[in-house]
Amino acid sequence: MNSPNPRTTSITVVGSGSWGTAIGAWLARNGHDVRIWDIDTSVIDDINATHCNNRYLPDCKLPENLVGYRALESAMTDCSTVVLAVPSRVFETALLNVTSHLDRMDSSNTPTIVWGTKGFAQKTGELLSHVAERVLGDTAVTAAISGPSFAYEVVRGIPAGFDLASKSSERIESIADLFRSENILVYTTSDIIGVQVGGATKNVIAIAAGISDGLGFGINARALLITRGLAEMNRLNVALGGSAETMMGLSGLGDLVLTCSGDLSRNRRLGLGLGQGKPIDEIVEEIGQEVEGIQSTRETYQIGKKMDVFMPMTECMYRILYEGLSPLQAATELMAIGPSLK
Repeated sequence: MNSPNPRTTSITVVGSGSWGTAIGAWLARNGHDVRIWDIDTSVIDDINATHCNNRYLPDCKLPENLVGYRALESAMTDCSTVVLAVPSRVFETALLNVTSHLDRMDSSNTPTIVWGTKGFAQKTGELLSHVAERVLGDTAVTAAISGPSFAYEVVRGIPAGFDLASKSSERIESIADLFRSENILVYTTSDIIGVQVGGATKNVIAIAAGISDGLGFGINARALLITRGLAEMNRLNVALGGSAETMMGLSGLGDLVLTCSGDLSRNRRLGLGLGQGKPIDEIVEEIGQEVEGIQSTRETYQIGKKMDVFMPMTECMYRILYEGLSPLQAATELMAIGPSLK
């Protein structure tokens, strides 16, 4: 379905996990020269030797123009765009690493920084755009891309859609064009807050939906959680300065529905295990990859408390993950809130 992008360029992807590899393959299929780098050189070597990422995306053949690099400086040579696809807990560390090499580049050709990371900054709870502005300065051209997407499908070129947000009105469409193809839709918006809040908070609701399914509550209860969860997400979004309209798009509602219902969702799988009475450490070990929602729940809860936003579902998920509240007791408490849950 893909045809090469007539405006091909060199792009560096930071992070060779499942999502970084999927983004790299996606951009490579668009005809770009894609260099992928990771601190774990064993994955990089595997990508170069087999054109597969056998650790995170086995049996997925990668394009030949997706090449692994052991040194970030080499990967960034003459690149026009850097895409970060790392867990939110290491986002700032990765960005600082990138910045150390930006300082050695020609200032007239400073690359655009895009991130596909979903979540808030660890400890500080900042939006990742605030971290980027603090690290890079307010003149850097940056963008966030987010939407309903499982790496397993994106790496195979299966159709998907995304929101891409940037404050740069002059560059936003050219950035989006890097990602657009015949089977990938990319919508643009200046609401970088709303796009990020949707991607971070939907993880919390996905854990709740998984718990509900694990308890055997059925599809009706899942629909209830998704609907009320969306309202909860949007309250925080608006409090942080995001647009309510953005939350109804791909990076909000779209990502929420996918993550709450798709069996490939790590956050939903975590919730399923918790609902079935399994210890959290055992579930995470079974999943075998980072479960972003564990950190997102803590950060979302703390931000909501600080801003005095009514977020009962998030509070219950926090208490389950960090204070030992039983899933069944959490369900009882949420149902007792009644109409005020709106």
